[in-house]
Amino acid sequence: MKTKFDSVLKVKKNEVEKIERNIQKINVSINMLKEKIKKLNDKLSLLSFPKNGSFSEFNQYKLMQNILIDEIDNLENQINVLENRKNELFKEYKKANIEYEKIKYLQAEEIKKLIKKQKQKENIQMDEIAILLRNKNESN
Repeated sequence: MKTKFDSVLKVKKNEVEKIERNIQKINVSINMLKEKIKKLNDKLSLLSFPKNGSFSEFNQYKLMQNILIDEIDNLENQINVLENRKNELFKEYKKANIEYEKIKYLQAEEIKKLIKKQKQKENIQMDEIAILLRNKNESN
């Protein structure tokens, strides 16, 4: 049954679904970044400290170690930013979902009213038919 809430309900549902998709995208991004961090940590753990050689080899080792650590820190910062955005989206999702549920409830109530009116109308019509049939039978 069509109600006055159909278009609003559709908009609210689309809003909730859009937020859900954005949260999913952020989760995928976070997982990708965590995977990159894991690979960098593995690479860092495989990096071996030079036991002998020149000072430049030691400097290269320290430089490579610092580059990997900086990259890991950068990725962790990106994860923190995404986690904050995800938390914001969860708040928006809760609000949007509450609004969606309110409209959904109002639509259900409107449908109940329409069904009740329709049943009353059918009952009145059935009563009229019964009266007409009774009058017809009495006249015969």
